[in-house]
Amino acid sequence: MGEKPVSIRLAPDFSFVEMPGGKRISFTRSEKRALAVLVRHPNRILTRDQILDAVTGSGSDNGDRNIDFLVNRLRRKLSDNAREPRFIATRYGEGYVWIGGAPSVDANYAAAYLIVGPLKGIDNLDDRRALAERFASHLHGAFRSELPPERRVMLAPDCPPAPDFTDTMPTLSVELTFFEERGAVNCVATTRQFRSGRILAVRRVMVPDDDPAHSIRSAAEVTRLLLAETWRSLATYVGDDLPLPVLMQSASTHLELGPGVPTDSDGHLQKLVSLHESRVVAAWKENEVRLRHLRKDSPDDASLKVMYATHIHSKYIQFGYNLFQNGIDDRPQDENDIEALVLEALPHIQSQPEYAIMAAKLLHFLQRGYFDLARELSEEAYASSVSAAGSLAIVGQFRAFAGETEAALRCIDQALNLVPPGSKTHFYTLTLKLQALRAVSDYERLHEAKRQLYRMSAALMFLYEPLFSHPEKLSLRAKAVTMTLSRGKAAALLKWQSYVSARLFSDPAHRENDIRTLLTLVVRRFGKAAVPDELVVTHPRLPDRFA
Repeated sequence: MGEKPVSIRLAPDFSFVEMPGGKRISFTRSEKRALAVLVRHPNRILTRDQILDAVTGSGSDNGDRNIDFLVNRLRRKLSDNAREPRFIATRYGEGYVWIGGAPSVDANYAAAYLIVGPLKGIDNLDDRRALAERFASHLHGAFRSELPPERRVMLAPDCPPAPDFTDTMPTLSVELTFFEERGAVNCVATTRQFRSGRILAVRRVMVPDDDPAHSIRSAAEVTRLLLAETWRSLATYVGDDLPLPVLMQSASTHLELGPGVPTDSDGHLQKLVSLHESRVVAAWKENEVRLRHLRKDSPDDASLKVMYATHIHSKYIQFGYNLFQNGIDDRPQDENDIEALVLEALPHIQSQPEYAIMAAKLLHFLQRGYFDLARELSEEAYASSVSAAGSLAIVGQFRAFAGETEAALRCIDQALNLVPPGSKTHFYTLTLKLQALRAVSDYERLHEAKRQLYRMSAALMFLYEPLFSHPEKLSLRAKAVTMTLSRGKAAALLKWQSYVSARLFSDPAHRENDIRTLLTLVVRRFGKAAVPDELVVTHPRLPDRFA
């Protein structure tokens, strides 16, 4: 009967073993490859030919005896005994089998956001192998520079495949395949979703063989292109069934913050809101860089034009009140840019429902006489869309703006039933429901929808209560949040609320209902003088009602 297996730790790339006393023993290239194929197929008999192919490549004419010698060397280094094996057992007449258990993956690899690796083909490069390894190292450095510090990037030349990981694994990998062609080393860099293996971006580059500075510059450019194309793949994946704005935001590499729970203190929840706002801005700026790179490469790409117009629009949706508070108001130019981009793209994207429905939303947002065209475009796109939840949410919002509230809520409720609770799409769609209910002053259903939202994110109370509380029965939270506002921020919030929501409703009563809660709070706190001029023009009678 064999001894109980000792506790050893194999390096993720099988380059060494750490014995119980902490001693590290290195493996040669052949030993490493033989060990890798055995360990990655635990309790499975591998023939000598299978191990030989893993070590030297398919079709090698090296003899079986070489594998026996190789296994014996591995046993010596692992302090294993052929008669009473703990790791490698012999199956006479068949081959060898690893009995030391399934491999464990280095925790650092599992915790990484992006892995640069595995590196393939470098053993075919002979004396030019160092060039490939240097370029891989420079790519690793470039990804670290491009991504936020909290997104860990690791170089893993022999990274294990996804099945070797448990629940936790990297989000992305950049697989590097090297080969020699006409005296030059080439590299094909392939970005994949780690768990599924889905290809997101591919670039081929000639590896510089002169000074390291050239290699660093080349790696930096490849990295920027790979990240931009990866972002686009993630931001346009119809299979995720998300509205385009949510996809684009989700494709950012910035981490999402915890939503907070009702038992958290107000101070903690407010801190979460502030951190969330700062990360939203950082994510928007990152997406700006990615889109600029993509548009520079493909200036006539119609879908990119819609994406960039959506990106401009999202600036106001996500943090427009901060811009207004800081005196930044680029609306005339931004609206001109959105209009030009959408109209240029429109002839080419009408057969692409996910872009067409977003183009309709943007045309309506402009309030420049496109309502009928936008309505027709949105309904046609909705009728042919395969992104059910995403199209239901947007067409529902469109119908709410048109005053068809019950039809809008039917679409929005169906979308809510199709998306995972607590997901970004759930937040997005539930917010559209709140907006539709507020416009018709249906505070009973609005209250229930808010309860659903706050169960998922207590921190959202600090953002939503001043917007969605009953204007005649203002909640204590809404009043308390208003007391923390400066007059400048209160005015900025009013301007933002009017611009991104209230003005978009066709029915004047709905426009007034949409702004009433926030207007009530601001006027009671600061007086009519705090109301921006553009709101006084739009709603001349409202401020007097709350003075």
